[in-house]
Amino acid sequence: MAMISGRGLHDERDAAPSLFDRLPVGVCIVTASGIILQANPALHDLLGCEQGGLPGRSCREFGFDLQGAGEAAEDPTPACRAVRNDGSTRWVTVDEAPWTLAPLDMDAESATDRLRLLTVTDVDSVFRQARPAGESAGGSAAQDEMPVVDALLEASPVPLFVKDAAGQYIAVNHAFARLTGISRDEMLQRTTFALTSPNIAEEHVGHDRDLLERDGSVHYEAPICTAEGAMRMVNLTKAAFRDGSGKPAGIVGAIHELTESRPHEERLEAILEQSPIGVSVSRRDDGRIIFVNTRFAELIGLSREKLIGSRARDYYLDSHQRLRVLERLRGGGGVTNMEVQFKRADGSPFWTLFTVNQAVIQGMPVNLAWIYDYTERRSMEEALRDMASRDPLTGIYNRRFFMDMARAQVARAHRFHEPLSIFVLDVDHFKRINDTFGHATGDDALRMVAAGCQAILREYDVLGRLGGEEFVVVLPGATAEESRVVAERVRRHLARMPIEAPEGTFRLTASIGIAGLEGATDTLERAIHRADLALYRAKHLGRNRVVVFEPGM
Repeated sequence: MAMISGRGLHDERDAAPSLFDRLPVGVCIVTASGIILQANPALHDLLGCEQGGLPGRSCREFGFDLQGAGEAAEDPTPACRAVRNDGSTRWVTVDEAPWTLAPLDMDAESATDRLRLLTVTDVDSVFRQARPAGESAGGSAAQDEMPVVDALLEASPVPLFVKDAAGQYIAVNHAFARLTGISRDEMLQRTTFALTSPNIAEEHVGHDRDLLERDGSVHYEAPICTAEGAMRMVNLTKAAFRDGSGKPAGIVGAIHELTESRPHEERLEAILEQSPIGVSVSRRDDGRIIFVNTRFAELIGLSREKLIGSRARDYYLDSHQRLRVLERLRGGGGVTNMEVQFKRADGSPFWTLFTVNQAVIQGMPVNLAWIYDYTERRSMEEALRDMASRDPLTGIYNRRFFMDMARAQVARAHRFHEPLSIFVLDVDHFKRINDTFGHATGDDALRMVAAGCQAILREYDVLGRLGGEEFVVVLPGATAEESRVVAERVRRHLARMPIEAPEGTFRLTASIGIAGLEGATDTLERAIHRADLALYRAKHLGRNRVVVFEPGM
């Protein structure tokens, strides 16, 4: 084990107990026969002893000495039951390393290779008894004590770390490096932002800031990026320590993987990873995502690492749809196959069938969400609906769908006591066009008439093809006289429109009849009939004109 260069043995002996007190795991120095010489507060708490009550007692009395013979055990038991002072037991893991710093009452040379450093980890409660640092033994900064810190860290099979007051790592052990995939040298002088997403890292920084301000310890769960590149939930225990002058010096922490549930989690993650449906898990309290599968990441267009820690609400396209989902969840229910639009990282929308259920995982209330990419199917359904509602030749509403839309407008006009008018348009001498230029050119002419009408009409006017060369328009909010102005613009536009034919270009004209809605009991069919009568009058008067219905026609 490395010694502290440039310092006397007395300073080293002062440093070691100080560092013991700062560790959130049980640590003790024992003789070759297992007699405890020094023990930190965490070990006293773990074994239910008053502070100072462990020195002089044997590890065997508590049931956790590895071999008690001064030689390293070849195959130490991973876990054993430690007998506490009151006779109760707890499962612990024990690891050891040689200890070459002599205690105050032992000569350094006689102690060499005869003392051992034991690290006792409470695996029942995952360090719940971790305590804040005690008073610092004076005289040295945390960085000066790092060789001793390294020895203490390496004695533990649990990932341990030390951060300075600025949040930079100044020591990590090999267990930490194995978990994160980041070597010890690479980790030094880096911060929590190297281990997780920015949002989650900010939460860690907040915990550290609170600890440095108030001392004490904290225990919580959070995701970190493991050596395999996956985000995994772990338990963290942190305790603050101070320097010799009493100023906040940094944070000592331990990371514990959720070993009891990990096999189940790994099986579950393996299943979810194979799913063709996007899956996410988010915390219910703040909406932050703690797990996504590859399909979810593909749908959003972000890496899993960037998605972890972000908020689920950031990916809704429509805030009203999000509120509908929240209302159902707050009511204690779930959401099943709701059509919801989400947005990708580039802002493009996509439709999903969205299912959300509430659950509790390891004591944490979460929302489990499944998103099935519904975009292609929805587009197909919309296309089918469009085909059922559109005239295949001109692309405007067919007769059946027009009548449905128009009735809805008539009902609205009655409800709000608003005017509404209808005009019927018929292409003049259309049979002559077919006979002269052929039916293909006649079809082109009808398509151009429909497009010409759309170019003049308002967006909310309803245009349909009744059949043949006859078209019909509903103008909400317009009286018959106001509709006359619009109809005249349509008539003039059509008359000036050149139409291509094999023999050259030609022009056509149209006659238009208009009728307004009359009274609260009037119907769409009656209004169309009156517009037809006005259309017949326009034909009789010479075509290429607009006529408004008058009684007696």
